[in-house]
Amino acid sequence: MPQVSKRKIEPRIEKNLLDSLSYSIKELKTKIEVDKFLQSTLTKTERLMIAKRVLTAYLLDNGVEETKISHSLKLTNATITRFKMWIKLHKEGFDLVFRKLRKKSAEDMGKQILNKLLRYASSAAFGKTPNPFKIP
Repeated sequence: MPQVSKRKIEPRIEKNLLDSLSYSIKELKTKIEVDKFLQSTLTKTERLMIAKRVLTAYLLDNGVEETKISHSLKLTNATITRFKMWIKLHKEGFDLVFRKLRKKSAEDMGKQILNKLLRYASSAAFGKTPNPFKIP
């Protein structure tokens, strides 16, 4: 777990710090920018910890068995149980990310289908007789 100073800062300053962080992240436009920012501000362990949290929440939300999550992400059952409680308390934030992940997944699937149809159409246009039951 990341170490935080025991010296408390004023609530007003803490709020300004967190607002600045949120603003900074919001202004990043590309995956490359986000990757550079995360690599500059978080250790590899911290990035992995956040990634595991997001994926664990996503998998739990999609009904994946806890034992499968535990095995694949190398998490203990106790960690998953604690995290399930955390998700229940903070579901709104996770749901925002889940919607974006689902949208991206649907877009990626649409691109794959479109590419297959374009290959099929170009084969047919050049006189090749494509198999109508199998899109190349």
